[in-house]
Amino acid sequence: MTLPAWAALPQPGRVLLTGGAPWRPAPGNRVVAEDASLHREAGRLADELRAGGHLGPGASAAVVVAGERDPAAPGDVVLRVGDPGPPGAGGGAEAYRVDVGGEDAGVVVTGRGPAGVHRGTRQVLHNLAARGAVPAGTVSGAPAVAERVVHLDAARVPFEAAWIEDLLREAAWSGLTAVQLHLSEDQGFRVASVRHPEVVSPGALTHDEVRHLLAVADDLHLTVIPSLVAPGHLGHVLAAHPHLALRGADGTPVRDPGGDPRSRALDVTDPDAVALVLDLVDEVATLFAAGRAPDHGTPWNIGADEFVDLADLAAQPVLAAEAARRFGPGATGFDVLVDVVHRIAERVRAHGFRPQVWNDGMFRAERVALEPDVRVAWWTGWSPRMAPLSAALDAGHDLLNAYDSLLYYVLGEHAGYRYPTAARLWETGWHPGVFADRRDEAGAHMQVLAPPYPAALRGTMLAIWGDVPDAQTPEQVAAGVRGPLRGMSERAWNAGSRLDLSEMTALDHAVGRAPAAAPPTGTKG
Repeated sequence: MTLPAWAALPQPGRVLLTGGAPWRPAPGNRVVAEDASLHREAGRLADELRAGGHLGPGASAAVVVAGERDPAAPGDVVLRVGDPGPPGAGGGAEAYRVDVGGEDAGVVVTGRGPAGVHRGTRQVLHNLAARGAVPAGTVSGAPAVAERVVHLDAARVPFEAAWIEDLLREAAWSGLTAVQLHLSEDQGFRVASVRHPEVVSPGALTHDEVRHLLAVADDLHLTVIPSLVAPGHLGHVLAAHPHLALRGADGTPVRDPGGDPRSRALDVTDPDAVALVLDLVDEVATLFAAGRAPDHGTPWNIGADEFVDLADLAAQPVLAAEAARRFGPGATGFDVLVDVVHRIAERVRAHGFRPQVWNDGMFRAERVALEPDVRVAWWTGWSPRMAPLSAALDAGHDLLNAYDSLLYYVLGEHAGYRYPTAARLWETGWHPGVFADRRDEAGAHMQVLAPPYPAALRGTMLAIWGDVPDAQTPEQVAAGVRGPLRGMSERAWNAGSRLDLSEMTALDHAVGRAPAAAPPTGTKG
């Protein structure tokens, strides 16, 4: 396996190497912040150079804010706010440029702001980890899509806060922008609740742990997306409130069509049932929103997937009657589903979040159109009755590509899934515009958006699901997900990749684990 000339992930879009002497850190080198807003990035880089042993045994790098008294000296690393130039000219906050060598024989990292500078310093550190030096020349980069996300099912698997923190560091090291933290499922509710302690599972994250994780994420320029789903996948909550479960024609609770004996569907026609969900949303949203100004940009995953057997929604008389009563002739249970999404979305917005749903139950209502600001995570097209991708685009919705066949890391490879790999991403030629096939009576039909992507394509997401919670240890999950996660990041950043699989594999190994990341310690409980 051969490393590319510039040994970093994701690869820059523009690489111009001079062949001159590479930069190797040396005792006495400093990290110089040309703007006070970069002082944290300068301190972080200095700590990482020291911890990685790049400056020599026991040596450390001083951090200075540049000025007349402390101009940059040869060999220094200079961090600068400015225009990174092409291809970062339109690349948003993450655009960066790294200049190595030249008159000052040091390194200059330029970004539009701290996030871009952070991305550029990762490029420097990756080269040092891989080769011990940074090649002379200029590289610059900007992402093809704004969001690269990893979803973590912390509801079914009680991952420790320390393990989740390690995942945050790995996400930042690998070029991701967000971690979607899934807190509620049929088998568990993993965040402490003062209002409803009866629904909380053993090993739940405490509020202090959540606050710490949010602070770590913010420091790493990551977003944490809360995932508290409804009106389906509520089996654990409904076990404590069985009277709020949806009932079928025979008067018994509606069960999971996959065979799970739990009642998972909320009776959305019961005001008390909806009030319970909204109360949980209020408490969790207050926790996640604390200390930040509402920007209505941070997503909140409502879910709304697999509510009941969506292939036969008409078999649910309670929903049919509610649809007719609320929305008139021709309305179906899908109208009721979208309506409850809107009620939860209203509460989510009130806390400063932007609502997000899965695609499988959407764009199938007859009377109630999904509100256009609701983001859609597009994971599947397995049923001919599901709407095509074009339905979401035509209605003006932002999209997150979560192509399940390639990007679902399902523990135990349950339900026919295979663990994703970087190799499969390369073999299939996947990029952020390649969505799950749509299936109908004639077969499978590809759904592809070609680059340059429409503004509606916000990004892509790899999802870790805990279907068989003990199928892998936390350590095995961390090791197993690293390759496909970095492969997704590389191909999402660059709308594909110039690397061949051998180069990608070599880079993954050479870059190694995120610095200052504590080893995974297992699960709680």
